[in-house]
Amino acid sequence: MRTIQEKLAAWDRPIVSDYELGALVAAHLESLQDPPALPLYKKVVEGLSSFSLIFPDKDFKPGTVYHLFGRVKPKAMEVACSADPFAYVSHLSAMEYHGLTDRFSKILYLTTPTDKEWREQATARMNKDLKAQTAAYRAARLPMLRRLPFERVEGQRVELMRRSSRGAFKTIKSTAIRVATIGRVFLDMVREPHNCGGIQHVVDTYRAYAERNLALIVEEVERHGNAVEKVRAGYLLDEVCRLSHPLIDGWTKYAQRGGSRMLDPQAEYASHYSEKWMLSINVPSLMPGFAEDGL
Repeated sequence: MRTIQEKLAAWDRPIVSDYELGALVAAHLESLQDPPALPLYKKVVEGLSSFSLIFPDKDFKPGTVYHLFGRVKPKAMEVACSADPFAYVSHLSAMEYHGLTDRFSKILYLTTPTDKEWREQATARMNKDLKAQTAAYRAARLPMLRRLPFERVEGQRVELMRRSSRGAFKTIKSTAIRVATIGRVFLDMVREPHNCGGIQHVVDTYRAYAERNLALIVEEVERHGNAVEKVRAGYLLDEVCRLSHPLIDGWTKYAQRGGSRMLDPQAEYASHYSEKWMLSINVPSLMPGFAEDGL
């Protein structure tokens, strides 16, 4: 068990899953030229638990996720990114991380692959971790890498969004946190404003931070935004923020007459529209008379 203890002492994440413990046990047995074995895994977990070197995380099903002794209390996003190795912090939570909002959300927004893609990535990860031991590991019925359901983590409610096209994120090595890039955050604002503090907060954020991040925003929207997202972002950057860029000008080709495209996809259609972007501007603060009425 000492070898496992040494591995956990150098563990770079705040928690360890049953699968990760199983992989450590398998690696130890491989060094002894022994096959993976469930009895030894159970013995190791019991031993670590009896010495309080690991203790269960109450936000997860018993026996699936453990905290490590002597670690500083982790942030919710650290635990979440450790529990789901393919998820990343997104939307309003990513806005908060990047300093793009002064709001402190009670919800932790995470983006993760669809179930099918998650399983495919898990299979690839296990093959990479276990290599030649993979078949024997599975046969020994040791814990598999699987999606661990959780609704709250470290006292914070989790909003988990399954997306086939997850987008760009970066890993913060010092904390093992994965977070959406700034460009992706601005794309998500026009894609799903309701998960980014609402459309008015999105408008305010574009006004405050779009200019300094213009190159990142334009590149991400150009590469990954669909037609209506390019129109929404183009309108905000062009007519609201008064910013210019050659790629923004190119997005006008996606403007479409006679459609029902709206700046806020969840609000009702409004007659006020942008002639250039052919977009219903269904946001009260951007409608004529708003300032005069003091609303």
